[in-house]
Amino acid sequence: MVLFRSTEQLKVYPLPEETGYTNLNTPTEDGDGNIWFTGQNGWHGKVDVKTGKVNAWKSPKGRGSYGITTTPDGNVWFVSLANSYLGQIDRKTGAVTVIEPPVPNTGVRRVWSDSKGTLWMSEWNTGMIASYTPATKQWHRYAIPGAERAALYAVYVDSKDVVWVSNWRDNKVYSFDPKTLKFDSIPGSK
Repeated sequence: MVLFRSTEQLKVYPLPEETGYTNLNTPTEDGDGNIWFTGQNGWHGKVDVKTGKVNAWKSPKGRGSYGITTTPDGNVWFVSLANSYLGQIDRKTGAVTVIEPPVPNTGVRRVWSDSKGTLWMSEWNTGMIASYTPATKQWHRYAIPGAERAALYAVYVDSKDVVWVSNWRDNKVYSFDPKTLKFDSIPGSK
């Protein structure tokens, strides 16, 4: 389903029958205005909003396709929770280039791009925030306070490139400033 803001019309785009129950998760809009999505049962796909055509492809390694984002250059990336990898989607073919994190089985759950195209990920299994810079192919990881008991879920990067993450285990929201490498927990979160 897509809501067109300019007309406030809601349009339903059925998935191809062969996808079955995809367990849809997160959408993103690419540099051409198309909508990309992930399905945790091992799918990623695209809705071409001009033609209405929906394509879906089996994601590498099977189940787990979860968070998805678009970088400022219009490219689409997703993470696999079950298989702990970052994937870059070829927007023309739907093929995925798998980028393995430096530590296996971290449970990368969500991903968000900053203004420079660095990808920020929440690691469900480790309680760490990971970053990957496609231009340099460099990874970095940062432990939130109390990381040994953390389960990071959502991640978001704001307009000042501050990274925000939610931790299910302590029910807090944290901000992380990549310039100072400092975390703060947000007042009012418990």
